[in-house]
Amino acid sequence: MIRKAFTLIELLVVIAIIALLLAILVPGLQVAKEYATGVVCLANLNSLSKAWTLYAEENDGRIVGGTTGSTADPYYSWVEFPSASAEPEMQEKERAIRAGKLFPYVDSVKAYHCPGDKRYLSPSKNSASYGLELGGYRSYSIAGGMKGVAESGGWEIIPHVSTASMKSPGDKYVFVEEADGRGDNHGSWVLNPRSRGWVDPFAIWHNERSTLGFGDGHGEKRRWVDQSTIDMSENQTFYQNVYATDSGDDLAYMIRAYPYVRFQ
Repeated sequence: MIRKAFTLIELLVVIAIIALLLAILVPGLQVAKEYATGVVCLANLNSLSKAWTLYAEENDGRIVGGTTGSTADPYYSWVEFPSASAEPEMQEKERAIRAGKLFPYVDSVKAYHCPGDKRYLSPSKNSASYGLELGGYRSYSIAGGMKGVAESGGWEIIPHVSTASMKSPGDKYVFVEEADGRGDNHGSWVLNPRSRGWVDPFAIWHNERSTLGFGDGHGEKRRWVDQSTIDMSENQTFYQNVYATDSGDDLAYMIRAYPYVRFQ
């Protein structure tokens, strides 16, 4: 009985076909994965945004502080910043979330983390600044204009401290995805609305989209259109300029939706 076997050429053809199929399928799988993480992230920011509004309702309109770990005001510290001296570090990152004033409203550490954020799996890019070896786990920051900066802090604005000063809160974002390289997201997320410039970069983990949480308790995805915005995220560049070839639509939108009472 003659047994027929594949020739070397036939094997190479089969391997080439498999490689071609993988080349076609893998990018599609990556897109699907990023879409799935975006769904979870959107649910997280819906929860956090609603918790933010509920906190204000239960505290006579005074909003929770948007920076990390300040004790200057009893309404500050929606989260704390991890201590470099605590071990193990991942447990300290989780403790810093639990210690925040929003945790009683959203009492799951995972709700503060986008599944597309993998920084905590590797050393921090700028660990020397704050003594944290691993990258950040908490994926979200509060915008500086939502009680995240001091009135005299030099950030061009007077921030909101209560809901009484807010008009159209559904048009103003509270939460921004951020990929700070200092071991965790530090302080608040800021830009310069008067001089019309980026300050802090943010994170893009969802097919050139980021998720934002708004002052009326809803979250939504925002698709970025300028290459300089995407580069800013990928390189984590502070004070990024808008390319001459870009429309500037991303910066214009973020300035328009940036929350504050008035200019300083």
